[in-house]
Amino acid sequence: MRLAIFRIFAENNDINMNHSLFSGKMKLADLILTNCRLLYVFPLFGIEIGMGETTVKNACEKHGISTDFFLLVCNLYTFDKYMPDSDILSQISLKDLLKYLRNSHTDYLEHRIPKITDRILQSIKSCCTKHIKVVTEFCEKYMREVITHFNYEEKIVFPYISALLNGDKPTDYNIKQYEDNHSNIDAALEDLKNIIIKYLPPECTIEKWRDILIDLFLFEDDLSKHTLLEDKILISVVERIENTAKK
Repeated sequence: MRLAIFRIFAENNDINMNHSLFSGKMKLADLILTNCRLLYVFPLFGIEIGMGETTVKNACEKHGISTDFFLLVCNLYTFDKYMPDSDILSQISLKDLLKYLRNSHTDYLEHRIPKITDRILQSIKSCCTKHIKVVTEFCEKYMREVITHFNYEEKIVFPYISALLNGDKPTDYNIKQYEDNHSNIDAALEDLKNIIIKYLPPECTIEKWRDILIDLFLFEDDLSKHTLLEDKILISVVERIENTAKK
């Protein structure tokens, strides 16, 4: 219900998106009141609740955050049709972007995925052995896929980008390789939702699984925005730096 209500809001705002985008003059609290999913985004910038009447610009200055990048992320996570133009992309700090992506990885691996997985494994105990085995193996497989995906970025992609920022020109790698091999880790979440919704026995009631499913829907949506940030923004900014380095 929460997600459905938000999607209706987002679709309506997309109609006049240019007039609805967040700005530095807005109150920070109003962003969360507009999109509750930003409660997952704010901590990645070090911003907590108790923000009072602080504006976005003032909050970013206080926390040493790029206002332009903060707004880019908040707009991207809120408006489905939002995509920054080339002028905005040219001002994005890759260091800020890498820091945000790394913080996201830590949050996913240490908090969100373990929390969801633990709730699933606790709830599945009331089912028959067959269902316990299937769901448990699926959760373990998904966790391995996520770790492999993030390890590749943390050990190969991000160090390569950091080297570019330091003026080095690695010859054995380029961002096109990342683009060609960027795996899709959110498809498995769709499979997990289908298993729960379609195939669990009747004793696994909606009341028992509703909150877990809502968490899965929210996490899947969050992960799709994370992927969009990498595919459409990170790659674009790095390609521009690579092209400049070749000249």
